[in-house]
Amino acid sequence: MKSAPLLLLAVSAASWLVQADGGGDALGNPPPDFDRQAALDHYSSMSRELLRSAMIAAGFDGEDLEPDSDAYLDFASLALTGEKRRLLGIREALREKQEGTCSTDDPTCGDPASGRPVAKTKMGEFEKFLTPDLEAGYADIIKFEDDGKVVHDYAARVGLPEHFVPTLRKYAEDMGLWKIMKTMLYEDPLEPGGARWFNQFHSPYQTTDDPAQLRNFTWNVERPAKKWKSDMHWFNTADELSHEDSLRALARGGFDSVLQGIGKRFGLETLHVDSFGFVAVTNCQRGFLHTDWEDVGGGAFNFLVGIYSPEDSGPELIVESEDEVRRGEVHYGTNAGILVGDGARHGTRECDHRASREVRITASIYLADLNGDNLDVVAGDTTSIFPPTGEGDGARWIWTQRGRHWNRDDRSVSLVNDAGRKPFKVSDVWDHCDKSKCHPGDEQVSVNEGEDMRNKCLKTCGVFLDDEVYLPGKRRNTVLGY
Repeated sequence: MKSAPLLLLAVSAASWLVQADGGGDALGNPPPDFDRQAALDHYSSMSRELLRSAMIAAGFDGEDLEPDSDAYLDFASLALTGEKRRLLGIREALREKQEGTCSTDDPTCGDPASGRPVAKTKMGEFEKFLTPDLEAGYADIIKFEDDGKVVHDYAARVGLPEHFVPTLRKYAEDMGLWKIMKTMLYEDPLEPGGARWFNQFHSPYQTTDDPAQLRNFTWNVERPAKKWKSDMHWFNTADELSHEDSLRALARGGFDSVLQGIGKRFGLETLHVDSFGFVAVTNCQRGFLHTDWEDVGGGAFNFLVGIYSPEDSGPELIVESEDEVRRGEVHYGTNAGILVGDGARHGTRECDHRASREVRITASIYLADLNGDNLDVVAGDTTSIFPPTGEGDGARWIWTQRGRHWNRDDRSVSLVNDAGRKPFKVSDVWDHCDKSKCHPGDEQVSVNEGEDMRNKCLKTCGVFLDDEVYLPGKRRNTVLGY
């Protein structure tokens, strides 16, 4: 049996962990003839085949079985952290027994087989989080339900105003985006890595009846790569006008209280909404654990809000502990959103709503406390098509947003009082820009197709607005009329 050496090594390791008292050799006192390096070499050579066999048994095949694939690395991480958790549980249980610190009413107390207290969750299962009722704007660091331990320093639930979710849903419905999100994944889904543009949206907040006065703006939809193991589609604002319009929806929904709560909880200086969009999914075979932000000095976040979830759909999100040992699942609900920031690994919970032709829809709101140290990271984010990524105009435009929506030292700064970005000069890089080629149209294209024209012709393609139209420094409700 190929797994026998691994089992023997695990049992030996468990006994040595228990013997260790925090000092000296981490392996305690192994037998005199024990060759640690030989055992570790054997473990290394056998683990690859064992992991491959386990993945095949779990239904993986093809490129997912390659050691450099995301599926292999994710599964290996899950298996090894699960084993680490089991050993730590055994060690803690025996320590409690030796020290007499556990309750006599607990039948698992001091029982190594129980793995108490951190090995209660089996592979493929998830722990629960504490989910207290929260007042609007109160940010509560997420903790595990069974022992109250913090999951991650940059993972929190934040209370929402009662009208926030209805406001965002009505905004999407009245704009025509809601119908697209509810039907597209069944009737005309993108291929993995595909994209599409929608160029004729109008703001539901415009009251004019004159078609010539209606402002057209663009949204984009992308489907992530195969490694996500789902039919998830990302719908995002794709130009400055659509971004500005979405900010008015956030203002009407009372998002200022959320920004204030986040800023205070994490000791930030400023905040601005970097991008806005929706995530739609009908089925997810396996949650792809990932981080949205890393190395940003605690200054960037993704705020996730459940806008619509099918009845009896189950938990929607997985969040992993900072030490990557424990994972928990949570319902979004309608009274709180989930904030994940610097280094917080999370992923969509497995689901399948296809039998009822239902779709789960979540709002994704990127926030940043921008400074010179994290600008390049924030500007380099590729999650959404807008704002354009990288150095140059994209980074310069993002810098004009700094501190726009919340400021620790100026309580008048808010979405409701939004005076817009700082001045920004937009220009084309190419001399041969063609407005008719700015968008690939409604047909499906690859994510990168058509982007050369948009990124090199920012003025012609209307990606950014001229200051003469934008009027920086003036309140947005005055400039836009709502």
